Amino acid sequence: MIISIVGGTGNLGKGLAVRLALAGYKVVVGSREEEKAKAKAKEYSDLCGCKIDGLVNERAVDVCDVAILTIPWKNALDFVRQYKESLSKRIVVSPIVPMVKEGEFVYKPPNSSMAESIASILGDKVVSAFHNVPAKRFSNLNETPEFDVVVCGDNEDAKAVVMEIVNSIERLRALDGGPLSNSRIVESLTPFLINLASRNGMRELGVKFV
Repeated sequence: MIISIVGGTGNLGKGLAVRLALAGYKVVVGSREEEKAKAKAKEYSDLCGCKIDGLVNERAVDVCDVAILTIPWKNALDFVRQYKESLSKRIVVSPIVPMVKEGEFVYKPPNSSMAESIASILGDKVVSAFHNVPAKRFSNLNETPEFDVVVCGDNEDAKAVVMEIVNSIERLRALDGGPLSNSRIVESLTPFLINLASRNGMRELGVKFV
């Protein structure tokens, strides 16, 4: 299985690329600029001792079975409209959280959740996951944080594939979060967790259900 981390040059993209490569997947890192994609792919490959490829985002989408979108939320809907033909043939994972800083971080979805907005363009193979994984800690291979990942989707087969991917990463546990509409709840937890950590002088927080 080929997994492309589209726009995978930030902390979440780095953590996903390296940890999924270590789990045995063929991983492609995408960026708007091919040179940056290749540079990041080399950096990530050196970190994990695995081969990770770098391609422009368009090509990264074309070659994969599963596309994880780690692009800025304000650009996300334009991106999926632009590459709708290719993306609609694949399982698409949205960890994207629409939020703005108004003193504290505030959840500001375009209509419903970002995942539902993406699905309205691409169809029911859109699955939401990885929203509440703290990106900086996740990208640090010296730390192996233990978190739960809530996975929501309307296509049960696509959701099962994504849950398998999540469970392949050491110390992450996938939990079936039900239909894609529940993404609104899961997405909104991210700014809450950021604000909670800031108010209490804590490091980045994730979630664990016990």
